[in-house]
Amino acid sequence: MRRRTALEFTGTQQAIGGITLGSEPAGVILGFDQHQSPVTLQLFRPRPTRVLLIDRGWVERLLMLRAMAVGARVVVNTPDPAMWAGFGESVTGRPDLFHVAPAYQAVELPSSVAAPVLFVAERHPLSIPALGPWQALVTVAGWLGEYVQQSLLEADVVILRRLTERQLAAAAALMRLDALQAATLQATPPDGLVVYQEGEWRYLRMAITQVEHGLFGAPQ
Repeated sequence: MRRRTALEFTGTQQAIGGITLGSEPAGVILGFDQHQSPVTLQLFRPRPTRVLLIDRGWVERLLMLRAMAVGARVVVNTPDPAMWAGFGESVTGRPDLFHVAPAYQAVELPSSVAAPVLFVAERHPLSIPALGPWQALVTVAGWLGEYVQQSLLEADVVILRRLTERQLAAAAALMRLDALQAATLQATPPDGLVVYQEGEWRYLRMAITQVEHGLFGAPQ
Protein backbone atom coordinates (compact mmCIF):
# COMPACT_ATOMS: atom_id res chain seq x y z
CA MET A 1 0.00 0.00 0.00
CA ARG A 2 1.30 3.45 -0.89
CA ARG A 3 2.70 5.33 2.08
CA ARG A 4 1.25 8.77 2.59
CA THR A 5 3.63 11.66 3.05
CA ALA A 6 3.60 13.87 6.12
CA LEU A 7 1.57 17.05 5.86
CA GLU A 8 2.21 20.49 7.24
CA PHE A 9 -0.80 21.91 9.07
CA THR A 10 -0.93 25.67 9.09
CA GLY A 11 -4.19 26.23 10.93
CA THR A 12 -4.65 28.69 13.75
CA GLN A 13 -6.72 28.72 16.91
CA GLN A 14 -9.38 30.56 14.91
CA ALA A 15 -9.56 27.74 12.37
CA ILE A 16 -11.70 25.46 14.50
CA GLY A 17 -14.13 28.31 15.08
CA GLY A 18 -14.52 28.67 11.34
CA ILE A 19 -15.90 25.17 10.94
CA THR A 20 -19.54 26.09 11.30
CA LEU A 21 -20.94 23.69 8.73
CA GLY A 22 -22.40 20.60 10.30
CA SER A 23 -22.18 21.57 13.96
CA GLU A 24 -24.81 19.33 15.48
CA PRO A 25 -24.77 17.89 19.01
CA ALA A 26 -24.83 14.32 17.72
CA GLY A 27 -22.68 14.45 14.64
CA VAL A 28 -21.41 16.25 11.59
CA ILE A 29 -22.77 17.06 8.16
CA LEU A 30 -20.98 15.21 5.37
CA GLY A 31 -22.56 17.04 2.46
CA PHE A 32 -25.74 17.26 0.41
CA ASP A 33 -27.61 14.65 -1.60
CA GLN A 34 -29.11 15.01 -5.08
CA HIS A 35 -32.12 16.77 -3.56
CA GLN A 36 -29.82 19.26 -1.78
CA SER A 37 -30.82 17.77 1.56
CA PRO A 38 -28.04 17.67 4.17
CA VAL A 39 -26.59 14.24 4.94
CA THR A 40 -25.47 14.00 8.56
CA LEU A 41 -23.19 11.37 10.05
CA GLN A 42 -24.48 10.67 13.55
CA LEU A 43 -21.14 9.89 15.13
CA PHE A 44 -22.03 10.49 18.75
CA ARG A 45 -25.08 8.80 20.26
CA PRO A 46 -26.16 7.25 23.58
CA ARG A 47 -24.75 4.01 22.15
CA PRO A 48 -21.39 3.36 20.45
CA THR A 49 -21.00 3.99 16.73
CA ARG A 50 -18.66 2.14 14.36
CA VAL A 51 -17.80 3.48 10.92
CA LEU A 52 -15.76 1.98 8.08
CA LEU A 53 -14.23 4.65 5.84
CA ILE A 54 -12.51 3.72 2.58
CA ASP A 55 -10.22 6.69 2.03
CA ARG A 56 -6.56 7.64 1.64
CA GLY A 57 -6.62 10.44 4.19
CA TRP A 58 -8.54 13.46 2.92
CA VAL A 59 -11.99 12.61 4.28
CA GLU A 60 -10.36 11.19 7.41
CA ARG A 61 -8.84 14.57 8.26
CA LEU A 62 -12.12 16.32 7.48
CA LEU A 63 -14.04 14.07 9.90
CA MET A 64 -11.46 14.62 12.63
CA LEU A 65 -11.62 18.37 12.23
CA ARG A 66 -15.42 18.45 12.26
CA ALA A 67 -15.54 16.14 15.27
CA MET A 68 -13.27 18.50 17.21
CA ALA A 69 -15.45 21.41 16.07
CA VAL A 70 -18.41 19.88 17.94
CA GLY A 71 -16.33 19.38 21.09
CA ALA A 72 -15.06 15.83 20.63
CA ARG A 73 -11.64 14.58 21.62
CA VAL A 74 -9.93 12.57 18.89
CA VAL A 75 -7.51 9.66 19.28
CA VAL A 76 -5.81 8.38 16.12
CA ASN A 77 -4.14 4.97 16.22
CA THR A 78 -1.60 5.04 13.43
CA PRO A 79 1.57 3.33 12.19
CA ASP A 80 2.78 6.81 11.10
CA PRO A 81 2.62 9.04 14.22
CA ALA A 82 5.00 11.61 12.75
CA MET A 83 2.47 12.35 10.01
CA TRP A 84 0.10 13.79 12.61
CA ALA A 85 2.62 15.97 14.42
CA GLY A 86 1.03 19.34 15.19
CA PHE A 87 -2.34 18.57 13.62
CA GLY A 88 -4.60 18.99 16.64
CA GLU A 89 -2.99 22.03 18.20
CA SER A 90 -2.59 23.79 14.86
CA VAL A 91 -6.35 23.76 14.22
CA THR A 92 -7.64 24.11 17.79
CA GLY A 93 -4.97 26.04 19.67
CA ARG A 94 -5.27 23.38 22.38
CA PRO A 95 -3.08 20.36 23.16
CA ASP A 96 -5.83 18.26 24.75
CA LEU A 97 -8.30 17.57 21.93
CA PHE A 98 -6.10 15.45 19.67
CA HIS A 99 -4.02 12.44 20.70
CA VAL A 100 -1.82 10.04 18.73
CA ALA A 101 -1.30 6.40 19.75
CA PRO A 102 0.46 3.42 18.16
CA ALA A 103 -1.55 1.06 15.98
CA TYR A 104 -3.46 -1.60 17.95
CA GLN A 105 -2.97 0.22 21.29
CA ALA A 106 -6.40 1.06 22.62
CA VAL A 107 -6.67 4.25 24.69
CA GLU A 108 -9.32 4.69 27.36
CA LEU A 109 -10.99 8.08 27.58
CA PRO A 110 -14.21 8.99 29.39
CA SER A 111 -16.98 10.42 27.27
CA SER A 112 -20.25 12.27 27.73
CA VAL A 113 -22.84 14.04 25.62
CA ALA A 114 -20.89 17.28 26.14
CA ALA A 115 -17.48 15.69 25.55
CA PRO A 116 -17.72 12.79 23.09
CA VAL A 117 -14.70 10.81 21.89
CA LEU A 118 -13.72 9.78 18.37
CA PHE A 119 -11.26 6.91 17.94
CA VAL A 120 -9.66 6.57 14.50
CA ALA A 121 -7.84 3.38 13.48
CA GLU A 122 -5.60 3.86 10.46
CA ARG A 123 -4.94 0.91 8.15
CA HIS A 124 -5.13 -1.59 11.02
CA PRO A 125 -8.40 -2.71 12.67
CA LEU A 126 -8.60 -1.75 16.33
CA SER A 127 -10.51 -3.81 18.86
CA ILE A 128 -12.35 -1.71 21.45
CA PRO A 129 -14.80 -4.14 23.05
CA ALA A 130 -15.77 -1.56 25.65
CA LEU A 131 -16.61 1.20 23.15
CA GLY A 132 -19.29 3.10 25.01
CA PRO A 133 -21.97 5.78 24.76
CA TRP A 134 -20.93 9.02 23.05
CA GLN A 135 -17.95 7.25 21.51
CA ALA A 136 -17.29 6.42 17.87
CA LEU A 137 -14.68 4.28 16.16
CA VAL A 138 -13.78 5.08 12.55
CA THR A 139 -11.67 2.43 10.82
CA VAL A 140 -9.86 3.97 7.86
CA ALA A 141 -8.73 1.70 5.03
CA GLY A 142 -7.12 2.92 1.84
CA TRP A 143 -8.36 -0.12 -0.06
CA LEU A 144 -11.57 -2.13 -0.01
CA GLY A 145 -10.75 -5.83 0.18
CA GLU A 146 -11.28 -8.94 2.24
CA TYR A 147 -9.04 -7.64 5.02
CA VAL A 148 -11.75 -5.14 6.04
CA GLN A 149 -14.47 -7.79 6.16
CA GLN A 150 -14.71 -7.84 9.97
CA SER A 151 -14.81 -4.04 10.19
CA LEU A 152 -17.48 -4.06 7.48
CA LEU A 153 -19.61 -6.55 9.41
CA GLU A 154 -19.34 -4.49 12.60
CA ALA A 155 -19.92 -1.09 10.99
CA ASP A 156 -23.06 0.94 11.59
CA VAL A 157 -22.08 3.14 8.65
CA VAL A 158 -19.85 2.54 5.62
CA ILE A 159 -18.43 5.52 3.71
CA LEU A 160 -16.99 4.90 0.25
CA ARG A 161 -15.28 6.98 -2.40
CA ARG A 162 -14.52 6.11 -6.01
CA LEU A 163 -13.51 2.45 -6.31
CA THR A 164 -11.26 0.79 -8.86
CA GLU A 165 -12.44 -2.25 -10.80
CA ARG A 166 -10.53 -4.52 -8.44
CA GLN A 167 -12.13 -2.91 -5.41
CA LEU A 168 -15.53 -3.11 -7.07
CA ALA A 169 -15.13 -6.85 -7.39
CA ALA A 170 -14.45 -7.06 -3.65
CA ALA A 171 -17.35 -4.71 -2.88
CA ALA A 172 -19.70 -6.77 -5.05
CA ALA A 173 -18.81 -9.88 -3.06
CA LEU A 174 -18.81 -8.26 0.37
CA MET A 175 -21.74 -5.85 -0.03
CA ARG A 176 -23.83 -7.48 -2.80
CA LEU A 177 -23.77 -4.48 -5.12
CA ASP A 178 -26.15 -4.26 -8.03
CA ALA A 179 -25.11 -2.85 -11.41
CA LEU A 180 -26.28 0.71 -10.65
CA GLN A 181 -24.46 0.84 -7.32
CA ALA A 182 -21.28 -0.49 -8.92
CA ALA A 183 -21.46 2.05 -11.74
CA THR A 184 -22.00 4.89 -9.27
CA LEU A 185 -19.02 3.85 -7.16
CA GLN A 186 -16.81 3.71 -10.24
CA ALA A 187 -17.90 7.19 -11.36
CA THR A 188 -17.93 8.98 -7.99
CA PRO A 189 -16.27 12.42 -8.40
CA PRO A 190 -13.42 13.62 -6.12
CA ASP A 191 -15.89 15.51 -3.90
CA GLY A 192 -18.41 12.66 -3.88
CA LEU A 193 -19.21 10.12 -1.19
CA VAL A 194 -21.37 7.03 -1.09
CA VAL A 195 -22.82 6.26 2.35
CA TYR A 196 -24.34 2.89 3.26
CA GLN A 197 -26.36 2.60 6.46
CA GLU A 198 -29.07 0.17 7.53
CA GLY A 199 -29.54 -1.16 4.02
CA GLU A 200 -29.84 2.30 2.44
CA TRP A 201 -27.43 3.85 -0.06
CA ARG A 202 -27.01 7.62 -0.22
CA TYR A 203 -24.99 9.51 -2.81
CA LEU A 204 -23.75 12.97 -1.95
CA ARG A 205 -21.35 15.78 -2.70
CA MET A 206 -19.21 16.97 0.16
CA ALA A 207 -19.68 20.51 1.43
CA ILE A 208 -16.31 22.11 2.17
CA THR A 209 -15.86 25.36 4.06
CA GLN A 210 -13.23 27.93 3.10
CA VAL A 211 -11.30 27.11 6.27
CA GLU A 212 -11.25 23.40 5.44
CA HIS A 213 -10.19 24.09 1.87
CA GLY A 214 -7.38 26.29 3.16
CA LEU A 215 -6.17 23.55 5.51
CA PHE A 216 -6.49 20.49 3.27
CA GLY A 217 -6.90 21.76 -0.28
CA ALA A 218 -9.47 20.39 -2.71
CA PRO A 219 -10.88 16.88 -2.17
CA GLN A 220 -8.52 14.19 -3.42
